[in-house]
Amino acid sequence: MGKKMKIGIILLVLMMILAGGFFLKTNWSPAKYALKENEFINYKPYILIQEVHYTGTGWVQVGDENGYYLSDSYVDVNLNNGYVLPQMEMYNKDFVNTFLCKVKYEGKIKHDAFEKEVDSYYVVEWYPVYPVLRDTILPGCLYPKTFMTKQECGI
Repeated sequence: MGKKMKIGIILLVLMMILAGGFFLKTNWSPAKYALKENEFINYKPYILIQEVHYTGTGWVQVGDENGYYLSDSYVDVNLNNGYVLPQMEMYNKDFVNTFLCKVKYEGKIKHDAFEKEVDSYYVVEWYPVYPVLRDTILPGCLYPKTFMTKQECGI
């Protein structure tokens, strides 16, 4: 094997190590840990929400301190906060993250998309709910389900 071939192989291996390190740093550095259902009690008052993509507020309440709602009981809610909650780019109603939001109820507001008023909440703090789903075409086994990264959280 020639000297140029050895140098080429070494450079290829180094590039693969760098790419692997970048992948791990980007996708395996925790920013917000996901909560499991048995931990919800520590965050009252809270609501459980999911993203939706239709004309409306963009978020539906899927549960509260009493547990998860049946899907036909989901209600649109308005969220006010100083930051934007993470949203999926490749939205699919069956593949969406749930978030626990510590909230302060602000009352009902009129929303252009609805005839009736919707509940409005100020989000004090939010956490992803386990399992965290990833917005990628790569296999889910490559990504952790227990946390979101800074990039995903918008931090």
